[in-house]
Amino acid sequence: MKHLNLFSTLLFLLFVSCAPPSSQFVPDTPTGRIIGTVTVTNGSYEVTDGDTVYSDYIGRNIEAELTRLTDDTMKYNILLKRVCFSNHMPVTIDMTIPAVDIDSRGNLSADSIVPYAGILGEFPKYTVRHLSGKIVFDSDGRPGALTLDMLCGKYPTAYEGMYVSDDAKL
Repeated sequence: MKHLNLFSTLLFLLFVSCAPPSSQFVPDTPTGRIIGTVTVTNGSYEVTDGDTVYSDYIGRNIEAELTRLTDDTMKYNILLKRVCFSNHMPVTIDMTIPAVDIDSRGNLSADSIVPYAGILGEFPKYTVRHLSGKIVFDSDGRPGALTLDMLCGKYPTAYEGMYVSDDAKL
């Protein structure tokens, strides 16, 4: 992962629909942008006097997007933009987790999915396992939050984000 240098090539689908009922996920709901935090358990380390000390890596202001697969209304790609997973990762990447299941209540699930990063392709060393999560809607049926928990390779990784309007600045 130290020598990654990529260009984002993922095209985004547009979503159109009315607001869903409270706590109900509708696949064509406009999701907008999601801004949040990635936490990788023991993703960072420092070597001091020959000892390696591990700590959680926290990446802030990470943008996520969901795009529905055109051939399956209950599967989505999850894109994490400009994400880094360690204090020793020299560049950020745009990582896509393809074909994640989202049920009618907004529950996300996936297992054994190989993520990819733009034109660099697949990263089997960081296969996503035990992905679970939730899309939460507010009382007016507008998207409110996205949470993800997964193993990315051998690293427990979490994402928590809030939906923001398209005109909000990072």
